[in-house]
Amino acid sequence: MSQQHSAAGRSGPPANLAAAFDAQLAAAKDQIALVIEDEQWTRAQVADLAARALGALIGSGVKKGERIVAQYDTAAEDIALALAAARIGATFLPIPKRMGVREINYILERSEATFFAHADAAPPAGIVPPPGARISATRALIDAAPVQQPVAETGADHIALIGVTSGSTGQPKGVMHGWSGVAWAAERMRALADVQPGEAVLVTGAGAGAPGFTFFTYLGLAHGAVIVRAARWDPRRVLTLAHRHRCVWSTMVPTMLQMLIDARPDVLGPAKLEHMRAVTVGGSFMSPALIRRAREELGTEVLRMYAMAECMSHSSTLLGDSEDERDTMDGRPGPDAELAVFNDGGERLGIDEVGEVGMRGPSLLRGYLADPEGKAKLMTRDGFFLSGDLGKVTPAGFVKIVGRKKDMIIRGGFNIDPAEVEELLKQHPAVAKVVVVGYPDPMFGEKACAVIEPVPGRGIAFDEMTSFLQSLGLSKEKMPERLELREALPLSPDGKILKAKVRQEIGTDPATALQ
Repeated sequence: MSQQHSAAGRSGPPANLAAAFDAQLAAAKDQIALVIEDEQWTRAQVADLAARALGALIGSGVKKGERIVAQYDTAAEDIALALAAARIGATFLPIPKRMGVREINYILERSEATFFAHADAAPPAGIVPPPGARISATRALIDAAPVQQPVAETGADHIALIGVTSGSTGQPKGVMHGWSGVAWAAERMRALADVQPGEAVLVTGAGAGAPGFTFFTYLGLAHGAVIVRAARWDPRRVLTLAHRHRCVWSTMVPTMLQMLIDARPDVLGPAKLEHMRAVTVGGSFMSPALIRRAREELGTEVLRMYAMAECMSHSSTLLGDSEDERDTMDGRPGPDAELAVFNDGGERLGIDEVGEVGMRGPSLLRGYLADPEGKAKLMTRDGFFLSGDLGKVTPAGFVKIVGRKKDMIIRGGFNIDPAEVEELLKQHPAVAKVVVVGYPDPMFGEKACAVIEPVPGRGIAFDEMTSFLQSLGLSKEKMPERLELREALPLSPDGKILKAKVRQEIGTDPATALQ
């Protein structure tokens, strides 16, 4: 039986995270649930932390249906808060701890949250929570007295999770999901490597956002897997933990996979990750050569995935696919999911015709935070979500991505909207004109370069540029990593910067970086 069929035929856990975890707790309370470096927590210990976080939330007056925003990286106290939020019937918004203040405030302003949990002892400087929202350090929540209560009943329209994504519009988007979509996406991922209760899965990032939360926190707690993570991303440490705890599955962007391959000889010597049945990889361009290196040097299969935060776990290759299909295709839809390509008029195209990729299925988003029309604008007449990516569907039903319509820079799987960075740089007194473009990078796929035409008689250095952007709250991931100065940027007859010409010049001349 194929992995795809076993996923469809498995009777999944209760959809609500807290209810699903309760079932695993009852089955084996002393089973390890979480490993972070040299610390570990059993299911019973996680349940105790969650009961304490629940006591803190109830004491703060948080009620069913309210929204909780939390800086999140799959720490023990973060997981406890997520379980407590699910038990109350609240909506959970896990945001990366590295997110800049500017973006945090953007999300908080639109969230209507009644509770904000910050990672450090004090909230980030410059944070402006919604009026009346309670604020607490996440670690302080687990000092409260434990409270036990049944899982709140919520309707089919309940928004359980709002994941923040780098999106395509500069400011982050809040992607809204219900428990049923989260459960489907987690089961789809679990089935790719047939992860069983008590087996370990490897966390490679913060685990925030809708996919990260679903693939690590939800999958681990709801399906009884051991969640294993390093204190921070360090390929040497991640390899060590994966090997020590016999991790059977993980998911990551290609950049991370390459780092693990490169670090393996120094960390494991001749050994490989022989217990790792599969690694799911997506988020940016991935070469067949990288997949073959992982197979040969790490000893694991790579399953390419095409999906988005808006439609999680949608298409993947499977272990039962041929080696050539796994190396070159971007996957086939999971159970009850569909995929098609469309022309600019919204008409569906045929097999092997290139168009914009559309997706629909059980994990399709419910909507965007504070943007009631945002989803509708991206839907076809027959209910497909338009991705902005260009691709084709092969006769065998695989999707093959060939490019993208969006003017985005994708750095190691992270979307950088050039327009956002440009608008901030225009505020610098030394900048007359600016354009931000991507340039090739062997590790990250692309990096961002700021090309600036200074005000006459002025100049700007690389460190000055990054300090200025940091002062405006831009996240580190979005910072240009190269600066070029030009006496005059090329313009069209109507005065628009010829971005394609700049991109071509920058992309073919990386040696001139001014850093």
